[in-house]
Amino acid sequence: MNTEGSAFPRPKDSPREPEVIRYPEGPRGRQVIDLSLPEGKAEYRRRVEEMWKRQKGICCLYGHIPNCPGRLRLDMATFEHEGGRGMGGGTRDDRIVLPDGRWINGAAHYLCNKKRGSSHIPYNNRDRERLL
Repeated sequence: MNTEGSAFPRPKDSPREPEVIRYPEGPRGRQVIDLSLPEGKAEYRRRVEEMWKRQKGICCLYGHIPNCPGRLRLDMATFEHEGGRGMGGGTRDDRIVLPDGRWINGAAHYLCNKKRGSSHIPYNNRDRERLL
């Protein structure tokens, strides 16, 4: 079927959304990864792995959540948003390092992430000193 000249572009002609959406508002800006795209899911997973490596395989909520085993397998790691993900808990930011080099967010066990819920735990400030 020829769709040339029609009101609707063919799917291959539609521009693709970027997998990382950058919001410049505020003094530091923020990033949100589009998880509806395969590229976005891959980028999200890459960032989880990078956080897992910088944490040396330890859950970022270790010492903050009762019964956290500490040791975290990469295949069990989830993206933990230190500042929350919205809905009253903050504005979602999927970056893992701020422009000034400070860490943001972390890799955590799913259950630790769930137990934390919407409570704010500033784990990066304290934990970075311990890990370096």
